[in-house]
Amino acid sequence: MRMTRPILIALVALGATPGAAAAQAPPGLPGPPPGNGTDLPAPPGTAPQFVAPGAAVTAPTGPSGPGLLNASAVSLNRAKRTFSLSFACQANGTLSVTGKAAAAGTLARTGYRCAGGRATARLSLSKKVAGRVVRRKMVAATATVRQGAVRKRLSFSLTAGRTATKAKGFWTDGHLQCGPVYLAEPDFTTKATTTISTRGWVAWYTAAGGWHWLGVNGEDRGRWDTWTATPTGIAQFHPGGAFEPTPFTWGPITFPSGQGISAIGVYEIVYWVGGRPDYQWQYVNAGTTGAAAAGSATPYCGFA
Repeated sequence: MRMTRPILIALVALGATPGAAAAQAPPGLPGPPPGNGTDLPAPPGTAPQFVAPGAAVTAPTGPSGPGLLNASAVSLNRAKRTFSLSFACQANGTLSVTGKAAAAGTLARTGYRCAGGRATARLSLSKKVAGRVVRRKMVAATATVRQGAVRKRLSFSLTAGRTATKAKGFWTDGHLQCGPVYLAEPDFTTKATTTISTRGWVAWYTAAGGWHWLGVNGEDRGRWDTWTATPTGIAQFHPGGAFEPTPFTWGPITFPSGQGISAIGVYEIVYWVGGRPDYQWQYVNAGTTGAAAAGSATPYCGFA
């Protein structure tokens, strides 16, 4: 069950002024979106024929708390039963990690020291929990970082095992157009007509704040939309059987100026088969075409 053609979801990046801080290439990809598949919607009934577009959203000015630097590869040292998590910070604090697939409660916790806006938390797992992570090879995890009055939840995948977990790629269509900025949702297809739920995000990176996530309802607050996927695309995007999809818009999104922002688009999808969820997520290409059409994936849009 895959997809082919895109629809457009409108975003606007404002405030990129001459002399503002240049966008800095992030040290790595942002990794999974908030929840990482652990906050799926309830099984839907019949998909609606219309979904209201998202309202305008403004990204916070300055870092709203800690943010991961590179969540694309957090791996367990099997011999020592330890792993490290690096993030941008604004003060000393504490960090605790949960992962339902490995344990019902907290997997590990530690304090951290923030120096130069950066921290690395080193955590240890019990023998029992480490064994579960190794058997599963990948566990959807959440780090809850507390620094003063700020509490921030950071999603990542904890990997283990001799076989490296395949890195997340890019949907074959859909894209984040950089200027003016548009997020194009993949026009998901299925072999048979299937109800699906999708949720779009824009992750943005700054040197001061690391990676943060913006959804249709604000920071770390997305919205699941339900559609009907068919062999030729999402039915609601092709009224009357039209070949080209009808744009579905979310936005505008306003980015603050002078922060050197890099941004990337992400789409989650749940295929509902027999009422059971099949969850996936991937990035979308930055530019005017999808990754397949471009020949290679260009991850980021940059905004001064």
